[in-house]
Amino acid sequence: MLLPPLPPAWKFAFECAMGTSGWQTLMGRIESAYTTSTVFPPESEIWAALESMRPEDVRVVVLGQDPYHGAGQAHGYAFSVPPGCAIPPSLRNIFTEYVQDTGHAFPQSGDLRPWARQGVLLWNTALTVVEGQPGSHSRLGYGELTAGLLSHLSTTGGPKAFWLWGKHAQKAGQSIRKEGHLIIESAHPSPLGAYRGFWGSKPFGQTNEFFQAQGLPPVNWCLDDVPLKL
Repeated sequence: MLLPPLPPAWKFAFECAMGTSGWQTLMGRIESAYTTSTVFPPESEIWAALESMRPEDVRVVVLGQDPYHGAGQAHGYAFSVPPGCAIPPSLRNIFTEYVQDTGHAFPQSGDLRPWARQGVLLWNTALTVVEGQPGSHSRLGYGELTAGLLSHLSTTGGPKAFWLWGKHAQKAGQSIRKEGHLIIESAHPSPLGAYRGFWGSKPFGQTNEFFQAQGLPPVNWCLDDVPLKL
């Protein structure tokens, strides 16, 4: 089995992050995992978050831990689920903060691809997970990849916002060259951590205020085309 090709615009960034041999080693480990166990997201969607943008188009990086580990949930975008899928607890907590921060209605769908189309990279510190085993691929070799990617993004294009949710994300975020960027660190939005500082962190509003202060357009965070709370 072979993984789908990496979107060409990202090839340089990933090979710079790991070197050609390191990249090939990681790809071999991922392919082996898919052949020996049930892994999410489906291999055809492993690069989905990269397909709608180039590195220089990224405006916001939302950094999570690893994909959802239940069938039909993960589709290649951190925290997002496909249309029609029940909204997982972590995403429900994100939406609770979204409602309070933006004034938009609580979304009926957990599909976050409207954000991705505006340059919001929904990325996890591990891109894959074994069914029913959260954190199972945290030591597969993604750490070097994510650290290198964040370093590259922080030196490519204009000002960016980096949302580092939880300890895994904050550790990876140490590679970000912070000058000129907005760094938002908070607890992870999981049910175990949201009350420890995720709620009330206002990442949506902070990010748009940052962009507007730079003379840049804000992100339209509205989902479901329902702009205000009912």
